Amino acid sequence: MELYLIRHGESNWNRIDRVQGQSDPYLSKKGKEQAEVLAERLKTVNFSFLYSSHLKRAYQTAKAISSKICLPIKVDQNLSEIDLGAWEGKYAKTLWKENEVFREWFKKTAEISPPLGETLFQFRDRIDSAFSKLITLHKGEERGVVVTHSGAISIWLAHLLGMDFNKIWSIPTSNASITIVRFLNPTFLLASFNDTSHLREIEHI
Repeated sequence: MELYLIRHGESNWNRIDRVQGQSDPYLSKKGKEQAEVLAERLKTVNFSFLYSSHLKRAYQTAKAISSKICLPIKVDQNLSEIDLGAWEGKYAKTLWKENEVFREWFKKTAEISPPLGETLFQFRDRIDSAFSKLITLHKGEERGVVVTHSGAISIWLAHLLGMDFNKIWSIPTSNASITIVRFLNPTFLLASFNDTSHLREIEHI
């Protein structure tokens, strides 16, 4: 089985660098264009299932893909971004300047939790459970798409690769990027990582 892991297009909050987590902004104009170009890229690939986080930025991206690959969207709330609690809605630049815990969290993500948010291990367990369930449900099928979030892709890859969880933010996941994980029982192959080559034509936006 191959899983195409898709990060949503740029949201209105990505554009102005507000902390999102499980907050629910829409895609920006640029994000909508990214989603359309991404969908065009995927339309010639033969998929048998399409999943999405319930958050608008992911679901809007999944809708663009769904229209091209002619598959319904299966929504799973467990594919949503990490809950960043009291930091959500604040500007990252302000937090970085004024909040020592926020700064330390990027160095010690496995050891420090956002106030009123999820621990990294709660997040890891939630994301791994979501992927494990869909892999089991679609056992024997060749290929599927999962539209999710930067943190979700990073934590799952770190989990699969046995990485130090304090370093998960060193795994880049760009808006509207494609990462392909190919499962070769009992192991796996990272066949493509953070591919954004399809976005070149709209980089001027």
